[in-house]
Amino acid sequence: MRLIIGIRNFVLRLFYRAARPLIFLMDPEDAHYMFKRVGVFLGSNFLTRWITSLFFNYGHRSLNIEVDGIKYRNPLGLSAGFDKDGELTKIYPAIGFGLAELGSFTGEVCPGNPGKRLFRMVKSKSILVWYGLNNQGAEKISSRLKGANFGKLKVGINAAKSNITPEFDLQDSIDDYTKTMKLFKDIGDYYTINISCPNTQDGEPFVDKGNLDALLTAVNVHRVEGRPIYVKLAADMTLEEINIIVDACVEHKMDGVVLTNLAKPKFNQEYVKSELPFHKGAMSGLPLQRISTNVIRHVYRRTRGKLTIIGVGGVFTAKDAYEKITSGASILHMISTLIFDGPQSISEINRGLVKLLKEDGFNSIEEAVGSRNPLPKLKPVKEEQSDKEVVSAA
Repeated sequence: MRLIIGIRNFVLRLFYRAARPLIFLMDPEDAHYMFKRVGVFLGSNFLTRWITSLFFNYGHRSLNIEVDGIKYRNPLGLSAGFDKDGELTKIYPAIGFGLAELGSFTGEVCPGNPGKRLFRMVKSKSILVWYGLNNQGAEKISSRLKGANFGKLKVGINAAKSNITPEFDLQDSIDDYTKTMKLFKDIGDYYTINISCPNTQDGEPFVDKGNLDALLTAVNVHRVEGRPIYVKLAADMTLEEINIIVDACVEHKMDGVVLTNLAKPKFNQEYVKSELPFHKGAMSGLPLQRISTNVIRHVYRRTRGKLTIIGVGGVFTAKDAYEKITSGASILHMISTLIFDGPQSISEINRGLVKLLKEDGFNSIEEAVGSRNPLPKLKPVKEEQSDKEVVSAA
């Protein structure tokens, strides 16, 4: 069976390589909407889902993982930013995803940024994104998804602040997030609080500790039992800024973090300079790969593995995925590899993960999490003889 799946994936990869030049002749956003329509059709009935699964799906028990009480069939997920209106959930399991994060959804309808807002950087293996949170709004989307059966797929609800004004108001912004949480209280398996969209008019105001404390306090009020809450961080931060946000997540008992959002060219130089097509936006894919993995390593060590980490950025191969997992990520998100390498990449990565687990003597993904990123040893507890005060530090 492994041989048959291997041949299947090889043929599909060759086919996609032949088709990609034609696809790349299309405007990137037009191509996105074309494939979205194809995905909606393929997910519309049992027969097309079954055929799609025959061509793309793959499963293995060693890929099963339970994270914060949620059981995933494999750790590979679709990142937020692809299915902005939650229209493709029926087809994701058939192409091999274990999870999909929908959105970002905002409390109000957002048209997004004007003009051309999606650019391919082929040599850099990256997509420059300038969408600006375009989506139909939480009310319309939640109404359509209410009562939906996602089957094997685990679904994340990515909530962001509406991008409709350059002025920042703390309470209005908090209300925007919690509006989405309330509307989706019966939909999906986890929440992601996106404080890091790089393409909004008022920047990233929740990097400020006071603003973040107020937001996370409100978020906790709207918790749904059994549904984890994660916070998505930006890629363009200093270690001190990361520490402030991560420590606040621990303080407010968030379940984990998503690391990381897109990389701004201004701060991250790992791309072909002559290829940068636009002076705004932020990059997915390969330029984000090293950055996100380094942040994963740092956060895993700082929190001693107590916060769940969802790794995002530059996952093109099983080795890329495994590096993030062994650095501390429990599950992963991806988009760019679908565009540059084709949808059979999901199966290829999952098959490769099974092989890498076996080579390292692991029986499951859970055993591999953080295995190549040893935690710092705790300093010994010291007892002061004068007043018996116990002082300890990590």
